[in-house]
Amino acid sequence: MNETTDASAIFAPIWRRKWLILLVGILVAGLAYAYYKRKPSLYQSSTQIYLANGSEEQSLLSNAPGERKLNERAIDDQAAIVNSSVVSEAVHALLRKENARAALKGKAHAKAAAGTDFVTITAEAHNAKAAAKLANTYAQVYIRRTRNTYQKEVRAAIASTRKQLRRLEAETSASKAAARGKGAAPTTSSATLQAATLVSRISQFESDLSVAGAAQTSPAKKAELLSPMPKKNAIFGFVLGVLLASIAAYSVGRLDRRLRSLTDIETAFHTSTLAALPKVKRPIIHRDGRPTLSGPLLEPLRRAHTSLQLGDVLARSAGRRPGVLLVLSPDAADGKSTVVSGLALVARDSGERVAVVEADLRRPVLAKLLDVNASNGLADVLAGSVAFGAAMQRVASAETEAPAGSSDAGAGGVSTLVQARSSTGSASVLVAGGPASNPPALLASPASEELLRSLAEDFDSVLLDVPSPLEVSDAMPLLHLVDGIVLVARVGHTRQASAQRLVELLERSPSAPVLGVVANDVAPKELSRLGFSPQGGGKGRFGSLRR
Repeated sequence: MNETTDASAIFAPIWRRKWLILLVGILVAGLAYAYYKRKPSLYQSSTQIYLANGSEEQSLLSNAPGERKLNERAIDDQAAIVNSSVVSEAVHALLRKENARAALKGKAHAKAAAGTDFVTITAEAHNAKAAAKLANTYAQVYIRRTRNTYQKEVRAAIASTRKQLRRLEAETSASKAAARGKGAAPTTSSATLQAATLVSRISQFESDLSVAGAAQTSPAKKAELLSPMPKKNAIFGFVLGVLLASIAAYSVGRLDRRLRSLTDIETAFHTSTLAALPKVKRPIIHRDGRPTLSGPLLEPLRRAHTSLQLGDVLARSAGRRPGVLLVLSPDAADGKSTVVSGLALVARDSGERVAVVEADLRRPVLAKLLDVNASNGLADVLAGSVAFGAAMQRVASAETEAPAGSSDAGAGGVSTLVQARSSTGSASVLVAGGPASNPPALLASPASEELLRSLAEDFDSVLLDVPSPLEVSDAMPLLHLVDGIVLVARVGHTRQASAQRLVELLERSPSAPVLGVVANDVAPKELSRLGFSPQGGGKGRFGSLRR
């Protein structure tokens, strides 16, 4: 693909594979839906614990009246206590006692809310009720444990204060007795004040036993479905599949250096298009042993034949021997042999005497395309084992089989006139023949040049079918022996690098001029966009008149 900043060219790889991309998206969506549909349901429920009362408890125990704010570390510590094994074991024991099996299979996690005095407990289970119960049980166990710990500390503080009070009372009684023994008045003001303080503290601690401490807010009642969500997952899978397939298509398209349009072909070969051939299943049709050109290819190849005839006129004016054309393609399977066969049939039907020489001694196919014998051919003639006249074969046609003055002529003799005119043309083919041990040396022999000279004198035009010079060197000895070169490329198959290398090879080598390029497998939209008829001239007013 040629480097370009045009948006249509940039996104062309994606657009060419749009149906494949859509299919990948649908497939991924279907697989995602089927996968998540079979997974067990998972519900999530949450509750919160308010820890501000816990700060009041700590202030009471530390004899520091007033509200104390918990710092972030203290709140994180409380969340860690909820997540500890001490709380989880107590929760599991309580759930086992209540026979809550679904809640036992779930899991919970506590997290401190930043900047607040709340700890959020989130529970997950395979049904909604189990998730809510698990979250509430964790909150209740934590609150109960915190309350029990606080009350135990308060009772310990009460016992310690009462012990101090009893010690103070004993010391006061002893000091009074000693004062009476000495006959002095006892001093009880300080002891009385300390005793009053201790009594007040005991009363405060006893009232603190009723402080609630940490409290659960917004108990878990409902649970939301966490997974699976087959429809949402399918939509996400579709979007993801389309996105990944588009990226893959774009990457492959940018890395794929094949020629994708007529513009790419003309740019790569630096020449004009002689004909744009649409894609057909059977280019050459065999009817009763007679090869016939497929309808959609007829008009494009006629156009190419006319263009090559004009090239012959220019060659005559320049004093060169016209009529010998070499057909090349950069890569194998570009349709070179099909183009040679089609041009030969069109030239025959136009009244010319055309000769086709199959110089592709490695992969011969013309015998099958033109329905002739493949036994003797070019290799045998050049080796001297078979005479030229015995190896040359006539391609069968409807006109050559019909007897003169046939009664099938239409009224007024119109059909007879057409048959008589077309019968002057003929197509003869010299197939590759037997295997050759050294094809380049055989084609470079003087016999090869003499054969081409003889064919140019006996026929109106000569078409040479040779293999790509990028693969083998068979075509190199023939480049300077012909009058013109016709290149063949196949849209979506011919590589840009191969086309450029072929052009460079022809520029460096002494060769005949390149007359143009024939493009194979061109899409109908591309034909219409560049002004070529996608119907091949077989339909419409003129097509009906011609029939």
